[in-house]
Amino acid sequence: MSTVPSTTIITNLKDVTAPTANTIADATAVGLDMPGMLALALTKGYELKECLTLLVEHTDSADPNLTTLNDILASLT
Repeated sequence: MSTVPSTTIITNLKDVTAPTANTIADATAVGLDMPGMLALALTKGYELKECLTLLVEHTDSADPNLTTLNDILASLT
């Protein structure tokens, strides 16, 4: 299994093309809305970025979690 750096997560979601007819048919057969789920994933990625931004803005500079929060936020493009 390959790993994708977190720096590309939101960028990759923005660049996802529409699923093929076979993918949609297969997903529909098991009750999945493939295009809807991809759109939701991108929305949640943006929400994560907004939440982390708020956390960073209100985290004390002496808090050891600030570095981790900044690192995660910086990795989301």
